[in-house]
Amino acid sequence: IIEQIKKDAQKKVKEILIEAEKQAKNLSNDSKKEAEEKAEKILSDGKKQSEKLRKIRVSKANQDTKKEIMNAREKIIEECFIKAHHKLSTLSEKEYKETVAFLMRDGSKKLGGECTVIISRDADKKIAENMRFKVTGNVESAGGIILQSNDGRVTLDHTFDGILKREKDKIRIMVGKLLFSKDAE
Repeated sequence: IIEQIKKDAQKKVKEILIEAEKQAKNLSNDSKKEAEEKAEKILSDGKKQSEKLRKIRVSKANQDTKKEIMNAREKIIEECFIKAHHKLSTLSEKEYKETVAFLMRDGSKKLGGECTVIISRDADKKIAENMRFKVTGNVESAGGIILQSNDGRVTLDHTFDGILKREKDKIRIMVGKLLFSKDAE
């Protein structure tokens, strides 16, 4: 009987050991599988994060490039304004007289005919007198004139500086289209 109990006990121990090994192997396989899944998820998340960062960097580089292009274009447009101002400042005597006479007629028409003139150059005085406008003062400008209604309530700044300043946005758009349209390239 003792011998039988020993055999049964050993058999039971073997069964328990076999079962324990199976469970250990299953746990090991499950742990290995879980570790592999975690590793794959970490790798996948890392790739997604890396792609996201790459897209952000590419987007920032594109924005920086566009900003540099816009700054370069703005610089070119500003140079055009400087050249236009210089060109107006250095008109020939004939061109200047014609331009100022036109500005006086235009301003007078807008003010209803009766107005006074503030001049920026000595030549403006003679033009104003020939056109029968009263000169009431001087203005610091590269050229052009300022017209005032006789009651002083309405003023038109027809100086070159004033015209360029007033029309700057419209001129900027026109110059931009001329210089940077797809057809110009």
